[in-house]
Amino acid sequence: MELGPQWPPGGIKNCIMDIVIIGAGNVAHCFGHLMKLHGHHVKQVISRSKAHARDLAEQLHADPSDDLMDIDMEADVYLLAVGDDVIAELNDQLRLGRRIVVHTAGAVSIEAISRISVNTGVMYPLQSIRKETKNYPEIPLLVEAANEEVLKRLLALGQSISASISVMSSRERLQMHLGAVFCNNFTNHLIALAKFYCEQEGRDFSLLTPLIRETFQRLDRYPPESVQTGPAIRNDERTMALHRSLLANYPSMEQIYPLLSESIHQFHK
Repeated sequence: MELGPQWPPGGIKNCIMDIVIIGAGNVAHCFGHLMKLHGHHVKQVISRSKAHARDLAEQLHADPSDDLMDIDMEADVYLLAVGDDVIAELNDQLRLGRRIVVHTAGAVSIEAISRISVNTGVMYPLQSIRKETKNYPEIPLLVEAANEEVLKRLLALGQSISASISVMSSRERLQMHLGAVFCNNFTNHLIALAKFYCEQEGRDFSLLTPLIRETFQRLDRYPPESVQTGPAIRNDERTMALHRSLLANYPSMEQIYPLLSESIHQFHK
């Protein structure tokens, strides 16, 4: 279920909210700044590190704390912008009754926070986010809620900060998270390997950056399967053998090269 930018009826004026953010990392910074920018009131930032809590809280004009016992109990939404492993700890430690509690993880079920509150949800930003970024890119939000009332509130909050909102189950969100790993994490690692190889061999990696840029910019114009190139799709065994002969001193790349080449060949067979 995907919603356009007209949800909810009446727009942001109907959904100004008081927010408590637990966490002070990349996602906490991103959500905090976007919510403040769009008129919401971030009341409090809680982090294990008092310094990190204070840094983000000062930027958002919020109160900092490093103690869950100090949590402000008068907010509309409690946003758990923490690492996946910390979510389980919060589920054991935090009790907020009927207050709306939302985590932001892609690979964690909504059930993982079921002990914190009866009104739980998920708002997962399907984007690679760095807190150093001043101008955030387009951020699709994948939303899930324990009940219809929470869903309405989260859709209203999400619509105020993003033009792309999709309602998904925990399994559907996990599937999209896996897709994100292939699209972002794996491709970035392959580029890092190429950079490492060039540096080790004394080649100028910057010569590859126009190619990298064009590879991703093509996605705005063509489906990826229609613009695949390279020796694997041609089943050019001679060129692939030459490539592999250059990888004897690079065991990770030596393993990855035939796996990806075979995958390309079979996909386009």
